[in-house]
Amino acid sequence: MEYLPNVSGRIVCACLRTDPDYNPEAPRVILPGRGRDIERWASVLCQQRGAIPVYLKRSPNAWEFVGDYEVERHSQSPTETAHYGVQTGRPVTRVIYMKEARP
Repeated sequence: MEYLPNVSGRIVCACLRTDPDYNPEAPRVILPGRGRDIERWASVLCQQRGAIPVYLKRSPNAWEFVGDYEVERHSQSPTETAHYGVQTGRPVTRVIYMKEARP
């Protein structure tokens, strides 16, 4: 399953692993890694307006809906990406800060 499923070029939800080496601060912080599609869809999310539903993986084939979130800000700052890269032990290409959407 993709972490940012999309339809017609629009992100429709976020499906995030919260393991320490993926997105330990999810749903508030999303940490895309390397890869053409991974980076492309992260960029689309950052430019997209509006809230998306966010799901966290709790166990194999078990996802929990945790609310609707929208991008608050994002960064490709070497300082921020390096910080999270050290924390997760993998390359992080962008840090996406999310906020809970207001109804």
